[in-house]
Amino acid sequence: MLSQTWNNACRTIAAGALAGLAVMSAGAALAQDYPDGPVTLVVGFPPGGSTDVVARILAENMSETLGQPVLVENRPGASGTVGIAYVATSEPDGYTLGVSGLGSSILVAATGRDTGYDIDSQLDIVGVMGTLGLVIAGRTGLEPQTLEELLQYAADHPGELTYGSSGVGTPGHLAMEYLLSLADVEMLHIPYQGNTPLMNDVLGGHVDIALLTTPGSAEQVRAGGIYPYAVTSPERSPLMPEVPTVMESGFEGFTATLWNLLVTPQGTPEDVQMRLSEALNTAMQDADVLAAYAEQGLAPTITTPAEATAFLDQEREKWEGVIAALGIATE
Repeated sequence: MLSQTWNNACRTIAAGALAGLAVMSAGAALAQDYPDGPVTLVVGFPPGGSTDVVARILAENMSETLGQPVLVENRPGASGTVGIAYVATSEPDGYTLGVSGLGSSILVAATGRDTGYDIDSQLDIVGVMGTLGLVIAGRTGLEPQTLEELLQYAADHPGELTYGSSGVGTPGHLAMEYLLSLADVEMLHIPYQGNTPLMNDVLGGHVDIALLTTPGSAEQVRAGGIYPYAVTSPERSPLMPEVPTVMESGFEGFTATLWNLLVTPQGTPEDVQMRLSEALNTAMQDADVLAAYAEQGLAPTITTPAEATAFLDQEREKWEGVIAALGIATE
C-alpha cells in the first residue's frame, strides 16, 4: 500500500513538473517571438514637448531593432501621471510601454499629490532614457559673473535677489532650493506657470535668476539675452559647453537632472524586459540618435533594468530628502 501510494505521488509530481515545464516553454517561446505586432509607447505629455521628442527619437530606432513599429501615444495630464496610470493598469505583455519622468516617478507623490498608481508595486523599470540638465541663468546687468560670486552676493544682500522656476515642486524649484541650502543663502522664489512666462520675465528683467532647461535657453544664452552661471548636469551641456557645471563651481557631488524611464506594467516577462532593454541600449549607441540627443542637450545612458531601478531609488532618496528638509508641498 505504501509503495502504491509512493508511486501515485511520484506520478503526480512528475505530471506537475511536466505541466510546469510546458508553461515555462510557452513563456520562453512567447518571449522569443516578441514582438509579433506593434508596440505602444505612452507619453504623458502633449506632442511636441521635450518628453515627446525623446520618445519619438527612441521609438524610431527601437522599431528597427524590434522589427515591429513602436508607436507613440500621447495621454497628457497631471504632470504625466495620467499616461503612466494607464500603463500601470495595462496587460503586462510588453505591448504597452510608458515614459515616466522625474515628476511622475518621484516628485508628484513626494509633494503630496495622488498619482493614481504605485510605481514600486505596479511598474517595472526597463531603462533610463537619457538625462537633461538645467541652467542657472540671470538677467543681463547683474553684477556677479560666476556662480560663486552670485551666491556671495545673495549672502551679502539678503532678501534682494529673486529667482523663478516653472512652479512649486518642479525640478527647477527643488534644484535651486537644494543649492541655496548647501550655500546657506536665501533668494525669494517666484513660481511661474511654465518656462515661457519665466523666460519672458528674466529677459525683461522682472526676475533676477531663472532655472531653465538647456534646450529652451540655449538660443538666448548665445544671443546674450540671459547670462548663464552654471548647468546642473554632471557634465557640461553640449548646447553651451563654455558654461561650467555646479560641481565645477565648488559644489562637489551636486547634480540635478531631468530624466525619463522606460517602464512596463509590473509582471512583464523578464525575457521581454531584456529584449526592450537591449533595444533601448542599442538606440543609445546609434549615431543618428546620439546626434539628435546632442541637438536637444540630452546625455545618453546605457542601463540594465536593475541599474535603472537603482537609479530611481537613488534619485528618490535625494529628492524626497530635499522636499522633506525644505518642507515643500503643493497641498
